[in-house]
Amino acid sequence: MKSLKTDLMKNKIILAIGLITLLTMTWTVLTQLFNTPSHQFSLTKRTLQSASSTEETSDHADSLIKNVSPFIMAQFASHESTPEVHSATAIELGNNNIMAFWYGGTREGHQDVTIYQNTWHNKTQQWGQEKSILTRAFTRDGTSRYIRKLGNPVVTRASDNSIWLFYVSVSVGGWAGSAINLTRSYDEGQSWSVPKRLITSPFLNLSTLIKGTPVHYTDGTIGLPVYHELLGKFGELLKLNKNGDVIDKIRLSWGKTSLQPILFPLSSDNAIAMMRYQGKAPMRILTQTSSNAGINWTTAEKSTLPNPGAGIIGLFLYDTDNLLANKGSNTPLLLAFNNDEEERDDMTLATSIDNGLSWQVAHAVEENKLAPPNKNQQFSYPWLLQTKNGNIHLLYTWHKSHIKHVIFNTTWLTNTLPAGGLK
Repeated sequence: MKSLKTDLMKNKIILAIGLITLLTMTWTVLTQLFNTPSHQFSLTKRTLQSASSTEETSDHADSLIKNVSPFIMAQFASHESTPEVHSATAIELGNNNIMAFWYGGTREGHQDVTIYQNTWHNKTQQWGQEKSILTRAFTRDGTSRYIRKLGNPVVTRASDNSIWLFYVSVSVGGWAGSAINLTRSYDEGQSWSVPKRLITSPFLNLSTLIKGTPVHYTDGTIGLPVYHELLGKFGELLKLNKNGDVIDKIRLSWGKTSLQPILFPLSSDNAIAMMRYQGKAPMRILTQTSSNAGINWTTAEKSTLPNPGAGIIGLFLYDTDNLLANKGSNTPLLLAFNNDEEERDDMTLATSIDNGLSWQVAHAVEENKLAPPNKNQQFSYPWLLQTKNGNIHLLYTWHKSHIKHVIFNTTWLTNTLPAGGLK
């Protein structure tokens, strides 16, 4: 009898979850039916997103891009404040410094995980000491909800020049029960507003996570690539107004194998999306396109790029030296990813000059092929940023213990890196 009651309870829970999922899908479809392509992608903010400069750029930083010689340097953005760190995101400040964020704690999902912040100083070319800025308690007090754990942060700059920092929180269950929070800074990251919880679904508002770089529209609204993991894995695009409210939601993919989308707006109407794939072999990065400013998308298909089901990131290259632009008429794209079907034992850069139709591997920034593989010695979750002086900044999780920061110019990007990657 007890077993029968347990089975009935399980069936009721499964039925309830299924009903919620169906209602959520119906709501998503209905919102898309009433969408009109009145908004367009902003091309002026698809590359450089720094604030208006408040200080002069240092001569040293200027010389890095004016000098056509290949340039690359590497250092750690984190300094072992926590045993593990993960999922870095970064933005350029008005004084040409870089502010990065990540989560750190005993391990992923632990209750002591908080969101950390650190600043790379342009004049000294060095990182400061990281500090914890967003905690479970801070999030609980701001959203009036119990917070079990924190996860991925994503940063962007809004049309009013404020910095918007999104981050994941979970109240119940695992990552499939996630929600997205937004906190804002109006003083270049010196202080942060009380967080608000984004309303992404009218049904429990669960299972929305972030990883990809936000995109911007000509009307000042922000497109936030998100993904779901509850009873499936699929991507979506949220549109937020200037108050940070979700005013639109667009489905990117369907099923149980796609997540963590990134977007490349090619023009005011055309865009491509790429996603992490978690399905059957062969393991490849997924890609799809839109021709009406992201309102509708083609079915996601496998590209030729291998990937072990790990995070990816990309950006449009402001090619100051014209080293890539002279090879094609399109704005060059840059992608950072794990170039392997099974392991996260490399961090690779690839470029495209034909709007993502084909990709050329440029460099293996990291490569650590071990037999057997060591899951604690891996490279993952990259983030790319190009600053006003043209330098490109790559941040990623290094062996789960550090956030690594690599700076290079387009001259280096077009040259051949010695075997073995960056030391």
